[in-house]
Amino acid sequence: MKKIVLLITFTVLFANQAFAKRGRIPVCFPCEKLELVKDLPNDENLKEGTDYLNLGYFYKEYSAVWIPAWNTKGTYVLINEDQTVYYEITDAQLTELKTKYNLELADHPLSIWKKIGGKAVYLVIIAFILWSKFSPEKEEEEEETENKTTETNE
Repeated sequence: MKKIVLLITFTVLFANQAFAKRGRIPVCFPCEKLELVKDLPNDENLKEGTDYLNLGYFYKEYSAVWIPAWNTKGTYVLINEDQTVYYEITDAQLTELKTKYNLELADHPLSIWKKIGGKAVYLVIIAFILWSKFSPEKEEEEEETENKTTETNE
């Protein structure tokens, strides 16, 4: 009787095959990103199809777990309103846009988080891991507990 119950139990347990999906760490190495810099006035010269174009910044971002670590190859571009399509512009065209719309543009218009925020977070995480790995507190606690146990035994 025990063998039959054991056989039924194992059959029920292993008949249902559940597959776990492997969780992936979101890593971007590199990802192309578009950032809106300036919403330009609706001008017929800056119209592509039905969309008016705005000034944006195109760059490549290296990130892990949605935290940006590094940005490269940033250039100013014209982007549509949905920020899905970009059009490259030359330095002369950028200068013309600056003078026509009185724009003051930075060399790297990304936010402080995109520039250095991720690096700070990664440094804190690495420092915490190293501190916990090489921290002498565990050894001191073990010595104290050993001393207490030897004192109580005596």
